[in-house]
Amino acid sequence: MTPNTYTYIAVDIAKDTLEVQTPREHFRCSNNPEGYAQLCRRLAGIKNAMVVYEATGGYERNLMEELFKRNIPQARLNPARVRAFAQSEGIKAKNDRIDARMILRYAQEKRPVPARAAAAERQQMADLLDRRSQLTEQLAREKNRLQKAPSITRKSIRHMIKLIEREIARIDAQIESIIQAHEQLKWQSDTLQSIQGIGAITAWSILAYLWEIDQLNRNQTVALVGLAPFDKDSATIRKKRTIQAGRAKVRKCLYMAAQSAARFNPVIKAYVQRHRAREKPYRWLMTAAMRKLLIHIHSLLKNPQPTLAS
Repeated sequence: MTPNTYTYIAVDIAKDTLEVQTPREHFRCSNNPEGYAQLCRRLAGIKNAMVVYEATGGYERNLMEELFKRNIPQARLNPARVRAFAQSEGIKAKNDRIDARMILRYAQEKRPVPARAAAAERQQMADLLDRRSQLTEQLAREKNRLQKAPSITRKSIRHMIKLIEREIARIDAQIESIIQAHEQLKWQSDTLQSIQGIGAITAWSILAYLWEIDQLNRNQTVALVGLAPFDKDSATIRKKRTIQAGRAKVRKCLYMAAQSAARFNPVIKAYVQRHRAREKPYRWLMTAAMRKLLIHIHSLLKNPQPTLAS
């Protein structure tokens, strides 16, 4: 089915409610299982219905899972692009009902394609990694507090540090058990960790947050992560190329991996040193190293035993 055959149904998602705009009517549902059931009943009467909604930082998660479970086509939109579209249309007012109408108009104009669902085990890994990141940040805060804490509170802080470290270890074991239970994940994890500079956390993050990597070509992968430089030229003005957007969680772990690879991976090290001799800034060097690492990762997961060309 092509994008032109879908009937888009826009949903503006709030904490407690769903504002739904179809081509013919507007209605409201609760943002809970009863509301999802009501929405799906209404969708059953619409031919080739496809639900579109903005990313909301988490409020859309349960609806997304319910739609995937019912095999209803859906697309999650970038809210900044929808807002820019509204402004280009001269729409300055903003409320839930107006937002639902603008989401619908955006979808009808841009014709987004249905999203694909990550496998359940990869979504579980992503959830556990999110929690691990929260705990890691909390652990860093507790360690900083310990450095200047009065003696009467140090015992409490040390106790909290041990609790957090145990919980991080428990989450690591959970992730590893998921990987060991799935042959493809185990092979991919082992393959990634065979690359000098890439450890377990980076490998897990790529498998969880970039789960479709082996379904994309090289350029699509680099752009999806946000490592493809974009031009900013006008007439005779030529500005520096910049990277933007993309999957920040993948970029973050690749940055750490690139720093390690620049020291210990012979190919990446030589690549960085060669460009450093050309007086490239450090940020440019790390971005280039991240991109080279990502291309190699893509090749390893998509093709058998490629070489990391210099």
